[in-house]
Amino acid sequence: MRWRRREVLRFLIGGAVGAAAAACARRFRLPQPTPDQAPASTPIPIQLPAPERWDIESPVPITPTPEFYEVKYSTIPQVRIETWILEVDGEVERPLRLTYPDILAMPAVIEMRTLECISNPVGGDLIGNAVWKGIRMADLLAMAGVRPTATEVVFHAADGYHTSIPVGLARDPHSILAYMMNGEVLPLAHGFPLRALWPGRYGMKQPKWITRIELIRGEHIGYWEGQGWSKEAIIKPNSRIDAPSSGMLPAQPMELQGIAFSGPMGIARVEVSTDDGRTWQEAELIRGPTPYVWTVWRYRWTPSEAGEYVLRARVVQNDGYVQPRGRGRLLSGTFPDGTDEQHAVRVVIAP
Repeated sequence: MRWRRREVLRFLIGGAVGAAAAACARRFRLPQPTPDQAPASTPIPIQLPAPERWDIESPVPITPTPEFYEVKYSTIPQVRIETWILEVDGEVERPLRLTYPDILAMPAVIEMRTLECISNPVGGDLIGNAVWKGIRMADLLAMAGVRPTATEVVFHAADGYHTSIPVGLARDPHSILAYMMNGEVLPLAHGFPLRALWPGRYGMKQPKWITRIELIRGEHIGYWEGQGWSKEAIIKPNSRIDAPSSGMLPAQPMELQGIAFSGPMGIARVEVSTDDGRTWQEAELIRGPTPYVWTVWRYRWTPSEAGEYVLRARVVQNDGYVQPRGRGRLLSGTFPDGTDEQHAVRVVIAP
């Protein structure tokens, strides 16, 4: 699936970000029960939010919702919004039971955010950028009154998935419980009616289909953490070469292009090598509105002669950390805490 490369190229060539941002205009509809599944009594209908057009200027591509990557723990649960309840309990002064209209009535925020899977391999496509609307997790915790004894927040989902984050991260102003994506109701595949978005963490820590939020003392081991994956799941710096792809190329000037992403530390620069890492040159950057959004990079290159070249890209973070060449780890280099290995592309310049 190579759509992300095409989206980046379209943006760099024609500046079509506005079209990408407005690409999602379809109305989301809940699956309707068959007659033998119909409830005995008719529940009160709940009005879903109407599609919205958000005036957000984006210098970087926004991933259309149908093209946004999907990773799930098991099967997609069927959620009936008329009976859905969000529970907040545990180490709180005021346990909560909130309906969908209760969530919609809370103060809302809109943020662009890039989401990446911890299993995204070097040069992989398990990454996407969208604009989300929801409530701040800090506001929900303030309503419930978190006790000083609470250390972690555990999230339980309708599909049985569970994970946790520190209370401090839950109170971060960029920690959001989202109910809309790219101007539409959050699609079922992406967590309807409510999903989590935490800054600087991989997707495994950001559960979908949330039904219960539990404040606890001590430590909770989530599903994937119990399989050996990282408990913190902090995003590692990642750069990808989208163009050119490997193969034969004409002997002429060309533009190398791609995306880069990092955690809260942020990207100082992206460097490009055309000689398999012996020398490096700084690329031009087109940044998103926050460090939690991917960066587009590009570099103009004129091959000096015909022959084979290995192209590489690497992120240099604001703290000086440099994306390494490679470590030969398991599961495409992603286990247990994601990969920061450099992406390399081999090309041949025609004589």
